[in-house]
Amino acid sequence: MAFASYQKAARTLAGVAHALAGAHGVGEQLTAEAEVMVSAILSDPGYLPSVAARAWRWAPEMEEVADTLRAADLPTDLAEATAGVLTYWEKDRGQYDLPVAHVLSQLRSERN
Repeated sequence: MAFASYQKAARTLAGVAHALAGAHGVGEQLTAEAEVMVSAILSDPGYLPSVAARAWRWAPEMEEVADTLRAADLPTDLAEATAGVLTYWEKDRGQYDLPVAHVLSQLRSERN
């Protein structure tokens, strides 16, 4: 659960960061800045369609992470928020070949 809470939350947060950077016209700068980081999560938005395709599974898993954190008397906010953001990608279930721009745009779409 500890690894899952980091991995899923970090990738979801990267999607939000790339969407925000794109909305402000600084996507390339965000990617360049992230390239100096040890982790490549922000420097490779090409994986985001894979995240969106699996979000239907990850959202319930993040609820389980929240339950695990709660049981350990730790904050659950990030896990719960991650689960909420993942629901924006429910329509992308199993679609691993979507363009990154589409996946990022889903974060700005109204949920049905």
